[in-house]
Amino acid sequence: MKYTDSFLEELEAKLNAGGRVSEEEARRLFLTNDILGLGYLADKLRQQRAGMVVTFVGNYHICYSNICLNSCRHCIFRRNPGDADAFTLSLEEIETLAEESKKSEVPEILILGGINPELDLGFFIEALERIKKRVPEVKILGFSPIEIDYLSKQENISLDRLFDLLRSAGVSAITGGGAEIFSRRVRNRLGCADKTSGELWLEIMETAHNHGVYSNASMLYGAGETYPERIEHLLAIRELQDRTGSFTHFLPFAFTDKDHPPTTGYDDIKMIAISRIFLDNFTHIRAYWSHLGLPGAQLALAFGADDLNGLKQKGRIIHSSGGGSPKLTEREVMIDIIRDAGRIPAERDILFNIIRTYN
Repeated sequence: MKYTDSFLEELEAKLNAGGRVSEEEARRLFLTNDILGLGYLADKLRQQRAGMVVTFVGNYHICYSNICLNSCRHCIFRRNPGDADAFTLSLEEIETLAEESKKSEVPEILILGGINPELDLGFFIEALERIKKRVPEVKILGFSPIEIDYLSKQENISLDRLFDLLRSAGVSAITGGGAEIFSRRVRNRLGCADKTSGELWLEIMETAHNHGVYSNASMLYGAGETYPERIEHLLAIRELQDRTGSFTHFLPFAFTDKDHPPTTGYDDIKMIAISRIFLDNFTHIRAYWSHLGLPGAQLALAFGADDLNGLKQKGRIIHSSGGGSPKLTEREVMIDIIRDAGRIPAERDILFNIIRTYN
C-alpha cells in the first residue's frame, strides 16, 4: 500500500515497533484526507487483533419502560408519566417476554429503559430473577451507567453493593449507554446536564469491571463536538481499558436528530478506522448497522470493524431516534454481507465467545 499522506506511513512504523498513538497523532488522523490509507492501516490492525472472523449476536430486547426523568434533547424515546404512549411493563409481562425469547434461541437478553422513578431496585432484582428462571442459560445484558447511577442514589447504596446484587441476580454485563461524549460543553448543549457525568460514567464502569461485570464502551459523535473532544473521550476509554481490560468492545455511533444535519459516510468510516487505530487495547470494534445501514456497516468492515451487533432488535430506542434501517434482519442476510466482504461470519455471545461459525 502506498500512502498519499506520509504521516500514516510514519505512524505505521511506530505502531509496528510497539508504540501508541498520541493525542497529537490522533488529531492528525482526523485531519488526513488519505481515507484509503487510513482504511488500510485500520484493516491491517483489525486482522492482527481480531483475525478474519466477523461476529454478530442474536439478542432479544426487553424495554421495561419509556418513562424517563432525564430530558436529553436528542432522545425521542423518552415519555412523561401520563403521555398517551408512555408504558411500564409489569413483572408478569417481563417474564412472558423472557419466555417468548426462547423461540428465537438467542444467547443474550438486553433489558433497558428510561429512568422511571416508580421502579425501585426490588423491581429490577425480581425481574432479573424471573428472566433467569425462564431462560437460565441466557446471558443478561442489563442497564446502562445512567440507570446504575440512579438506582445507587435512589436506594442509598454504594456502587460496590449494587453490582454485587445485580451480578447475583444474573447480570453478566451492562451497556455502554449514556457515555454520549464526555465533554461537558457538548453534554450541556445536548441537554444532558442532569445526566450522569462523563467522570461518573467512567467510575461506574470501573466499579462494574472490578466486580466481574463486563461492559462495552461507546461514543456519540457528530453532535457538534471538536476533534480534541473526540480524542479526549477515546483517551479516557483507552486508559480505563488499560486498568481493567473488561470492555468487550468499542462502539462509535452517530448523532441522529431531525433538526441536526446527519454525519456523512466519510466521517462514519473515518471514525471506525480511527477507533481501531487509537484503541490498541480493544480486540473488537463494532459497526452499528442500525445506524449505518447494512451497506455502510459492510463498508466499515474494510475500515477496522469486526462486529455487526445483533439480529433480533426490538428497535424502540434506535428507531425512535430516527434510524431508518429495518427493525429485524435475518441471519442469512447478516451471513451474506459478511461473506461478501471476504470475511468469516460467526455468532457470538455477550462476552464475544463464538457460538457457531459459518464457513
